[in-house]
Amino acid sequence: MPHIFLTGATGYIGGEVLHVLQQAHPDYEVTVLIRDEGKAGKVSAAYPNARIVLADLDNVDIIEEESRKANVVIHAASSKHIESVKAIVKGLEARKDGYYIQVTGASVLSGPEVDNNSYGEPSDQIFDDLDKVADLRNIIRAYKSRRVVDNYILDLGLSGPKTAIVFPPIIFGTGKGPVNQRSIQIPSLSRAALQQRVGLYLNKGLSRWGVIHVSDLATLFVKLVEHAVNDTQVPIWNENGLFFAESGFESFKAIAEIIAKEAHSLGYIDAPDAVRSMDLEEANAVIPDGIAYLGTNGQGQASRARRLLSWQPKGDSFPKGVHEAIAAEAARL
Repeated sequence: MPHIFLTGATGYIGGEVLHVLQQAHPDYEVTVLIRDEGKAGKVSAAYPNARIVLADLDNVDIIEEESRKANVVIHAASSKHIESVKAIVKGLEARKDGYYIQVTGASVLSGPEVDNNSYGEPSDQIFDDLDKVADLRNIIRAYKSRRVVDNYILDLGLSGPKTAIVFPPIIFGTGKGPVNQRSIQIPSLSRAALQQRVGLYLNKGLSRWGVIHVSDLATLFVKLVEHAVNDTQVPIWNENGLFFAESGFESFKAIAEIIAKEAHSLGYIDAPDAVRSMDLEEANAVIPDGIAYLGTNGQGQASRARRLLSWQPKGDSFPKGVHEAIAAEAARL
């Protein structure tokens, strides 16, 4: 029986991965790392067959031990905790045949704009994770101090476990995980729009990111798990194990316009085209230190998953996800 070790099961991404994995493969043995007893109870109630390990990411001996037992480790709890990453690798190296899937983020693509303090400007550069994967590797390498985990995994080469790194863009949709079901960018922009009765974008709002429904993102993780369990001979690991996930691209001005339209349809904004620009200070108030997430370009084309994993986004449309987020944020205010 395949054994999966998952961190981050109480989070937005990890919770959805757990849900989709349990739906698709109830026969898999799943162990989840959870640090909070209250949250562990919610996970157990929703997924009684999942084995709970109470520990946090600093308990590296436990993480190493659980990784050694697993065929596949999914690290969805953090993209920056290097000691837990090292523990996973050490555990998988001991068993010789393990697979490791790490979540990170498409913000890796925003490095040059952050360096230049340039926000809201358009870019014609799209990073293709299959045909131009070398460009993605190069930008990861260019930011070793900021992307410590990504670089550590790439540096393993063929000497460690088989690895894959997933770079989510803007994620939307209500998650089905047992604890956190809320994303960040779209709910935060929706909340700000409700409070100010206008859709908001940073500077010109012409920078673009990919968007993906959380269920489609989780399905990508499960596709990778399936290929690992079946040990398929497809170039999707190690230096080729770099995956974007998107169902298209949206500029932040277009996102503001969709938010305004959907908020107007729900009666929360007076005009369906009520949008305006905000400066850096205001953007950082919408999401703390969020200018890199609201004003840069994160255009990563998910060619590898589509062509090598037969992955296709099937979740709700982006406008429907925005509509859902606005209604949820209005209920919270």
